[in-house]
Amino acid sequence: MKIEKEFITDEAKELLLTDSIILQAYNEVKTSICSPVWPMKSKIFTINNIEKNCNGVVPIKELCYTLLEETYNWYREKPLDVLKLEKKKGGPIDVYKEFIKNNDLKRVGMEFETGNISSAHRSMNKLLLGLKRGEIDLAVILMPIKQLAYYLTDRVTNFEELEPYFELTEGHPFIFIGFNAEAYDPNVPLIPKGSDGMSKRSIKKWKDKIGNK
Repeated sequence: MKIEKEFITDEAKELLLTDSIILQAYNEVKTSICSPVWPMKSKIFTINNIEKNCNGVVPIKELCYTLLEETYNWYREKPLDVLKLEKKKGGPIDVYKEFIKNNDLKRVGMEFETGNISSAHRSMNKLLLGLKRGEIDLAVILMPIKQLAYYLTDRVTNFEELEPYFELTEGHPFIFIGFNAEAYDPNVPLIPKGSDGMSKRSIKKWKDKIGNK
């Protein structure tokens, strides 16, 4: 997989230049999204482009999350206090990590968007709310670019579809990353839809981390 498009707010750019913890988080995210290969055991990510909507997207997300969890110690399903305790509605952040260096704490929340455009707006608003309430210090959204999304599950949103609304995040440290396959080939195997063909593994949930303290 490769990163093809990015939108980085001025506030996020400043943090990347001045804060080594934020730069580390950014590099971990970039490494994770560039890690998936297809077919498995190949060296690059090649997607079948025989017809529209012919591939699944969940396995791509899980390959990315496996690296984040198992190599970089990120956690899944971190609830925001403002949603869980105050508003009592709204889901958790997809993946989250607390970085601590010299008593300096930075909290990063990320969403990997595999839903439709409404889902993407919810993800953006959730992260914006976390930033506004001071529960996270950097927000990141990963999503396929339009070219790749054409061959993924029906109605999966894409970078270009959400792009007109990126300016709503200005004034906050926010990063949008658009990823693409490295090659297109109608002869490679299709990516399974849903969780079909995926090996079962235990995901690292935030509630388990808190429960073990």
